[in-house]
Amino acid sequence: MAYHIYSSEALPNPKFLGKPRYTPDASYIRWGGIALPFVPEKQWMKLADSFTTVQRSDWKDRQGKEVEISIRKFMPVVTSQFAELGVIMLDHEPDEKEKAALEPVSRDLNLKWRKKQIEFFESQRDMAKARQGVYDPSPYVDECYEVLKMEKPYSVDALQALRDPGASAADRIATAITDSMKAARKESADQLAHLLTQKTEPPKGAPVRT
Repeated sequence: MAYHIYSSEALPNPKFLGKPRYTPDASYIRWGGIALPFVPEKQWMKLADSFTTVQRSDWKDRQGKEVEISIRKFMPVVTSQFAELGVIMLDHEPDEKEKAALEPVSRDLNLKWRKKQIEFFESQRDMAKARQGVYDPSPYVDECYEVLKMEKPYSVDALQALRDPGASAADRIATAITDSMKAARKESADQLAHLLTQKTEPPKGAPVRT
């Protein structure tokens, strides 16, 4: 049976390659000096049965010895280090029923993981601010805020609210009032349209135009 792997996020993420504060090496699944190939986002991928590497007895051993490593060796690595991210590895090809059951599990685990990354970032950021320092978000943390639809504390709006909380509150109140007025005008317009289009019968005995 061929092993298959699934992840709710790409490992490593090609969108972040070359960007500051992103280290792709930490996203590779490794064992014995061998890394699994790139794992795409939200796709079941079939894995090779084994991989080969060259082992050397010491620094003088230039030729080395070719060693074959079974894919089974990677299963404990996924379970212990990557399952929390939502990575699932099976020793068989999943059928549609298994996919339908496992993919939501992967998604939920990944969202919990992302929330933990945000919590860690914000705690480190607060500690840095207490020391008059700066702790910038990584591209991954920035994406976590977007995926979870959470406000970024370093965004322009958030920073402006910190500098002038009164103005920020006034803006929110003004926006709420404007939205309420728009909704009221729309409701009145709908009622008027209903009255104008409503068919009325002439009173009895009234002349009828022909």
